[in-house]
Amino acid sequence: MRLFASLCIALGFLERVSCSCPSQCTCDYHGRNDGMRSRSVLCSDLDMNEVPTNFPVDTVKLRIEKTVVHRIPAEAFYYLVELQYLWLTYNSVASLDTSSFYNLKQLHELRLDGNSLAAFPWTSLRDMPRLRTLDLHNNRITSVPNEAVTYLKNLAYLDLSSNRLTTLPPDFLESWSHLVTTSSRSLDLSARRIIL
Repeated sequence: MRLFASLCIALGFLERVSCSCPSQCTCDYHGRNDGMRSRSVLCSDLDMNEVPTNFPVDTVKLRIEKTVVHRIPAEAFYYLVELQYLWLTYNSVASLDTSSFYNLKQLHELRLDGNSLAAFPWTSLRDMPRLRTLDLHNNRITSVPNEAVTYLKNLAYLDLSSNRLTTLPPDFLESWSHLVTTSSRSLDLSARRIIL
């Protein structure tokens, strides 16, 4: 009897997170070049103030845009193991937990532009080994801590422009090898780019 009850609870949880689309979002399938289909989720409800917990588990691209979400809780997306693109843009996000992006091992692109972040949990980049793009422009970040350099090695694109930066670690720019200065305070690194 206990086994049956446990099975029912587990199936109920899987049904809740795997098939449904949050009521304040739209979920669509899109064709890919390889003939497969991938799911995209868009949440742009002006009244949304919390990150939903029932995104479909096969979500590849998630956009939460122009909401009043203030914080991204710990492990907010941990079950989205196929997620490659996460855009949390132009919300009111002021707080990120160090484990907000836990288990996002397939994530390629994280965009947090247009929020109210005063700091970014740089150690969280360990949970995203495939991350290539990190966009933090148009926030309130004042400094980048020394230890951040350790976590930037996999990035190909980092945008910190339109923040309140006053301090960068001494070896921050050196960590981006083969720097070539270009116009508009951008540094072109052949395949790597940083915008300050």
